[in-house]
Order: sequence, then C-alpha cells, then structure tokens
Amino acid sequence: MFYTFTWLSVPGFMLAGMKQKHSARKPLSSMTTQNTVTAGSSFSAAEVAAQVLFEEKETVEKIHAILHHPRSLARPTAAWRPPVLKLPGVAGQPPLIAAMTRRRVGERVRARVRGFGERRAPAYLLSVRITDPHDREVPAALAEGWIRSLVEPALAGAVHEIEGGGATTYVWLVDSAFNPVHSPNSLFEGFAAAA
Repeated sequence: MFYTFTWLSVPGFMLAGMKQKHSARKPLSSMTTQNTVTAGSSFSAAEVAAQVLFEEKETVEKIHAILHHPRSLARPTAAWRPPVLKLPGVAGQPPLIAAMTRRRVGERVRARVRGFGERRAPAYLLSVRITDPHDREVPAALAEGWIRSLVEPALAGAVHEIEGGGATTYVWLVDSAFNPVHSPNSLFEGFAAAA
C-alpha cells in the first residue's frame, strides 16, 4: 500500500527538469519528480522517498552504515566485491538490490571541484547501483526515490545519475563528514564505461 505525503513536498524534493534519458550522466536535481512507475500505479520519486523515509528508516540507516564502513572502500584486488543490501519493496514494487562503493578522491578531483566553486574538499566518491534481483528494468522513480532518501533535499543537486549496462548508478562526492559536495557533470564523463 502506498501513501502520499504532502508534508514532504518541499522545494528540494519538487524539482522540475529533464525527462529524457541520458546514457552518460545528469545531476539528480535536474531529474523530474514526475518519473512514474509503469506497473499500473503512478507516483513520483519524491513520493517514493517520502515512503522510504517513513516506513524503511532502518534500511536507510543500514545503507549509511555500509557506506561509512571500511568494507565499502574499493580495493585494488580482483577478489573485492562491493557490499550489497536487499532493499525492501516499496510502493507496491518488488524488492531491489543496492551495491555500494566508496572510493578515495585524489588531488586532481579536489582541484576540479575547487575550480567548480565548491569550498569544501571532497574526500570520497560514493556510488550506489540499484538493480532488480531478477534482471528486470528498475523504474526510474523507484531508484531515484531510494537515492533521494539518502541525501538531504537541499543537497540533491550533488548527486549524478549514470545510466548504462541495464542498471542506473548514482554517484556523488562527499567530504570527510560524508556531507555531499557539489561537482561538475564533466567529472563523471566516462564513468558508465568504467563501472
């Protein structure tokens, strides 16, 4: 069962923007909240985020814990795999899988972010890849809703969506306190091929 929460329709969640798909990257703030799930029900990413924050607070806390844990830090060995978490079904949709990775940020990236106008220095690149366990396409509103539940609405513009390979990956830079840091789209060109 899905409930609409009008109390969460603050400016940070109700963002207008592009509806077309991009194969490279786009910032989360430019994505429309009118992404709808095609399985008979219609809802936005903001509504999914509201439901996740209301009903799945423990899962959101687990995701944050995994991203902070040393296990999520990418290793340069072939045996390393990113930690995954089964996301419970929300909005009448089946459960999903989130694979989470954290990478250290180098000086070149810090310099580019400073040149972009951000005063805070990024420490890590976080990436969350949301997939369906049965290899079905994940509705855009559903994936975006889960990501919006992880980031404060005012900082949603720091998150970039990278499509490719049948799944969507969301990436964003964070400082040492894990607060999202705004970054240019050009920083993530070629990320889809590398992921």
